[in-house]
Amino acid sequence: MGWLLLFSLLFAAVSSAQQLEAQVETDLRTLPLDKQQKLREFADRVMHYINSYRWTDDPWRTKVMLQVQLILEDRSTNAEDRYAGQILIHNNYDLQFFDKRWSYTYMIENNLQHQENGLDSFTSVLDFYIYLILGGEFDKWSTLGGQVYFEKAKSIAEQAKFGMGRFIEGWDRRLDLVNYLLGDRHRPYREMVDYYFYGLSFIREDNARARQHCATAIAMLDRILTNDPENEYAKKFMDAHYMEMVEIFRRATNKDPLRTLMVIDPGHAQIYRDILNN
Repeated sequence: MGWLLLFSLLFAAVSSAQQLEAQVETDLRTLPLDKQQKLREFADRVMHYINSYRWTDDPWRTKVMLQVQLILEDRSTNAEDRYAGQILIHNNYDLQFFDKRWSYTYMIENNLQHQENGLDSFTSVLDFYIYLILGGEFDKWSTLGGQVYFEKAKSIAEQAKFGMGRFIEGWDRRLDLVNYLLGDRHRPYREMVDYYFYGLSFIREDNARARQHCATAIAMLDRILTNDPENEYAKKFMDAHYMEMVEIFRRATNKDPLRTLMVIDPGHAQIYRDILNN
């Protein structure tokens, strides 16, 4: 991909102004044929549930893309349609969560409805992960800007851990997850994300300023991995953004950030080395 095209895509990623847009896929192959037929419109219903609700009060109506994949297994009883499920939810870019400890009831005749202060075995898990994605997205727009959405996810998890009854499976882990994302150990990562995307916002108008902030973000990544060499969020961040960082510093006079990346991101070291040697 040419650097002008890449920078155009980056600029679009940090300057768009719309709402949350989700695509939902379901894998029903493990279900009995009668259940597959019954749930043939399930993906559309979930997609409507997500896309028709205003999840944020963001005045800029920031566009957030979601991909949701659901795998269902039949656990029904004579009394109700019950399922075990797996969910993979991501933003097609740099945020992803996977959960395979999910059980819920779903009746085709019941519409999916938001319950701001209530619990539902299906929608509460969906809401929880949507708020985690929103938290990660809005951390890109201001320092700890996703706090309100992480707090919403935490509130859901706290209620569900003690109030979900027979559908309690997985909520202890979800609460641990959001507590980590809100905790002091993860704060340096969240602050790094803000620096990086603030740098991206200057790509078209001020390359020097863009490089300055992105270089700061790379130095912060270095400190994060020095303190925690196995930090999965830092590693995933580099996997998602390494080509952006290469293009940002490809023509820079000071290529020290690429030298840092060559050390902390050995999986892509040859790519950084090739730029440094040219």
